[in-house]
Amino acid sequence: MKKLSEIRIEIENIDREIIRLIGNRTNLARDVLKAKKHEGLPINDEKQNQAVMERVANIATECGLDSGEVKKIFGILIKMSIERQHELSGEGNLP
Repeated sequence: MKKLSEIRIEIENIDREIIRLIGNRTNLARDVLKAKKHEGLPINDEKQNQAVMERVANIATECGLDSGEVKKIFGILIKMSIERQHELSGEGNLP
């Protein structure tokens, strides 16, 4: 059986990886914004937001996770992306 301290180190490593991936996802906002401008789409694309939510709910269910809680997390990620796109377009007030 693993020691609690060993398990906590594994969790910390996973947390670091999750944060790294969130950074990667958020950094794609620049490319997304350019593509949206090129295609004449608004920053907040509700149709795409809904598609993301449906996709992650299905994946969560397949993985045996609470899809409602996963959707909450992705709601935050979508908000972060939208805020970053507004910032990049000069419309935001983020640092």
